[in-house]
Amino acid sequence: MKPTAWLVHGFNVRDGGAATTDKLRQPLEALGWNVEEFDYGWTFLLGVWLGNGPRAKKLALQVKHGDVGFGHSNGCAILHRAAHLGAPFKKLVYVNPALDSDARLAARVEMLTVWHSPSDIPVRMASWLPGVAWGDMGSIGCTVASPRIHNQNKETGWSVSSKSHSDVFHGRKWEFFKEHIAMSGGMPSVG
Repeated sequence: MKPTAWLVHGFNVRDGGAATTDKLRQPLEALGWNVEEFDYGWTFLLGVWLGNGPRAKKLALQVKHGDVGFGHSNGCAILHRAAHLGAPFKKLVYVNPALDSDARLAARVEMLTVWHSPSDIPVRMASWLPGVAWGDMGSIGCTVASPRIHNQNKETGWSVSSKSHSDVFHGRKWEFFKEHIAMSGGMPSVG
């Protein structure tokens, strides 16, 4: 049985991730992945404070060995917490994560790729919110020194630039970055 790529959208999303993480379905299926969307509905800040823990527990119970998690914004916070609760992710891919830049990777995760943009204002502002495990990783990448962690600056060094919190999922930027982001999760391997 093939492993699964889990898609986890951000918060304050009314479309279940259709305009963001769900767009990864086609390029991931083209690579041979089974794809599951972990949708948790619309929520505001109170829903993040009270709901991310239970969401992470629910996700952790569904993940199988070898699965890969792809998240955007708060979806990365849920994936990160699920991994620390024992979800056996092989790899994680974060797109503009709303996480502290020094958040430690769960020991069992083989690789983390962080797609960030220095101009991502929402995650910089989120780092000031008390009581939420949000931070500026989406703007500066992961600052933990580890060969398991790879930062990809979407704003510079590419022929197309992604500068804001979610613009990578739209138009020409999406057409350019979709395969790069999908490939950062690797190819599914059975066994």
